[in-house]
Amino acid sequence: MRGGMNRTEGMNRTECRVAEMLHQIATRDVVVLNDTAGSPGRLAALTYIAVQYGFRYGESSRNGQTLQVRLIRDTRPEARQRSTATLSRLAAGGTPGMRPGTLKPLPDAAPAVELLKARIEYDSLDDDPDWRRKAVFMSASAVLMALLLIPVGWRASLCASAAMGMVFTVLLLREDVRKDRLARRLRAHGLL
Repeated sequence: MRGGMNRTEGMNRTECRVAEMLHQIATRDVVVLNDTAGSPGRLAALTYIAVQYGFRYGESSRNGQTLQVRLIRDTRPEARQRSTATLSRLAAGGTPGMRPGTLKPLPDAAPAVELLKARIEYDSLDDDPDWRRKAVFMSASAVLMALLLIPVGWRASLCASAAMGMVFTVLLLREDVRKDRLARRLRAHGLL
């Protein structure tokens, strides 16, 4: 802005993210949060804040490294009461449930933020369309390694290819184990 102060001047990055989200909350029934670094923790904290303003978690998806969360205005009476209470405390400053100027949850909000983080991670893993592409890339890499090492000897070529195949298999299985662990946690809290 010329001749005046920009409204985000003097704000740190976290405060700017919260301000952008609050602007969406004030003007929309569906809020979309993006994190280009793909941090489910940051998005879980922002989602927690939005829940305090009368929204509920909708879904999350991943597009490359960008993680996206959709929040939907919650029309239930308890959500409206929570929103009214939060708005009345807004004048006192601070972000509900977070340490001042950060997205680090206060002890009473930490369990809820961790559950939201688990749900975001679970949904983004479930929505991963790239697993086939990953498997093909990993298999092609192992075959390429085998072909490149043929001049060294067929045993070295075979060992290197097998080792790469094992590492890639473990990485893919680790993702499945992580998803199962998240699913058990969410089921234990009635969120799945």
